[in-house]
Amino acid sequence: MEAPRTLDEVRALVRRAMVSKSRLYPVSTGRNWGMGSAMPITEDNVVVDLSGMNRIRSLDLEAGFAVIEPGVTQAQLAEVLRETPWMLNVTASCADTSVIGNALDRGDGCVRSRVHDVAGIEAVLADGSVVTTGGLDPAGRYHGRVAGPDLTAAFVQHNLGVVTAMAVALVPRPQTIGLVHGRIPRDQAGVALGAVTNFLRRGNPAEGLLRVRELSLVPSHGDWILPQGVDPSLFTILGPLMGSDATVELAEELLRKALIEVEGAEALRVVDAAEVAPGDPLYARALMAQGIPTCLGVRNALGVASCDQIDEGEMGFLALLPLMPMHARRTEHILAALQTAVDAHTTALMIEWNLVSRHLANGVIQIFFERDAPDAPYRAHQLRNDGNCLLRGHGCAIYRSDIDHAAADVWSETSTASLGMLHRLKTALDPDGLLSPGRYGA
Repeated sequence: MEAPRTLDEVRALVRRAMVSKSRLYPVSTGRNWGMGSAMPITEDNVVVDLSGMNRIRSLDLEAGFAVIEPGVTQAQLAEVLRETPWMLNVTASCADTSVIGNALDRGDGCVRSRVHDVAGIEAVLADGSVVTTGGLDPAGRYHGRVAGPDLTAAFVQHNLGVVTAMAVALVPRPQTIGLVHGRIPRDQAGVALGAVTNFLRRGNPAEGLLRVRELSLVPSHGDWILPQGVDPSLFTILGPLMGSDATVELAEELLRKALIEVEGAEALRVVDAAEVAPGDPLYARALMAQGIPTCLGVRNALGVASCDQIDEGEMGFLALLPLMPMHARRTEHILAALQTAVDAHTTALMIEWNLVSRHLANGVIQIFFERDAPDAPYRAHQLRNDGNCLLRGHGCAIYRSDIDHAAADVWSETSTASLGMLHRLKTALDPDGLLSPGRYGA
């Protein structure tokens, strides 16, 4: 393992690899749980741990941008932003996860998909040269997108270079954050998803990412496991409504009208995130809605005292991340198909719809298993594979993959002409294939 701490050390490492033909696999903090953590995709890679590159290079509190390195964690950046007019688009994972690593893999925050936080990047190419995109200049200052082609998106889910810095777009700190929470009967899932979709498509006046989550499918027989407190007979509607007092009040009124035909939705509540007490089950979500990262949620769900124990905890989990329709009938058909696979492999899963746009939802399917139970890890992997095939059959493409499927997902979701373009781009920038072989690359 290599652990460079500066841009010049990364450049020197890459140049040595070019001479020795060593393959490099960079990770930010390695907390990519359920998707391979810090493990390389192929054999014989040198893992490049970038967690020591943890400087916040600049902070523009007028325009709302931070330029940070890969080792900068959610907790570190959020602390710097405390008492400022800006906050971080926090994701629900550990406070010590990398902002850059999650954003480059299209993770989702509490306000929006984190890919929209990626304003520009600095990367070291396979020959040791440094490039910047999106208006981030070589001195580390961010100007905004400037004239000419912008290759920032080419480095999202990529293996074209080693990203050593990113300009991150911050979130204006709102006057009010109302946290939506409702527990709805399982048989209302499709109807509720359609109702929330209508609310978004007709115009949600507030900001914030709404989720339909904790919908569990459990086998009809056999041994299975879910996180403590999850009730398979219910699912949850959750998310912040952010803006002025009047904006949040109007958004709540419109959301309640949209859910009027959903059984059980009358119990939905909207609470002030700043007033949620530490003992409340919503406390962790309330913190995240305010731009304050926390490990409480992930630790409680997986039954560990420290996030360092997640890869060795009693409960293991895999992640399957498809694009999901926002249509009631199609949703019920997909759930019925997945239930068949759950029964076949006697393994439970939990589904979340992150409503990141008015068109499609980012799905998060977590498959849980007991690490030490006979055949449980094998059954979980088989369920993931079968679930992948079933979802594709229903038109649900994969938007984010794990180390076992990243290359295959690119091949299956990309046209022949586009694969050829990716191959030419990779060959031009990394002719010997030294950087992150197999990671989202042709």
